[in-house]
Amino acid sequence: MSRRYSPILAVCAALGFILLAAPAVRAQTLTLSIAPSTIAFANADPDTTPSIAAPSITVSYRVRGNASGAWRITLVASGDLTAGSATIPITNVTWTATPAPPFQSGTMSRTLAQTLASGSGNVQQSTNATVVFRLSNSWTHNAGTYSASIVFTLTAP
Repeated sequence: MSRRYSPILAVCAALGFILLAAPAVRAQTLTLSIAPSTIAFANADPDTTPSIAAPSITVSYRVRGNASGAWRITLVASGDLTAGSATIPITNVTWTATPAPPFQSGTMSRTLAQTLASGSGNVQQSTNATVVFRLSNSWTHNAGTYSASIVFTLTAP
């Protein structure tokens, strides 16, 4: 059986790092790192593999000087998956994340930042989570190597 579609897709994870200044009485420090910074989906026959999992990524985060304030990690795609003029809507990419809570599963968007995790107060020790992205595999996608960037952001008001 010949394949029309080759879902070798690279999703680049852009590191979001935010250092927020709070009043002089306390310094707020937020740290976020993503590894690896690039993932790829393997080739697979859509008839036997309707959803392709990429290798997992590790999200490490730390929140200090936040007292009882809320914090949130979001992600948003820079656009749809593209290969030349061909596109696959980024909504064909979903994720699962652990530990839940504070992490949650979701669907990628290119217009609205999606919540990956949320909580309140401090996270004194650097804490790791595992995120697995999945691509909805279909014969209707044009063959090619597609890519998109994802921006992760950690915020605490």
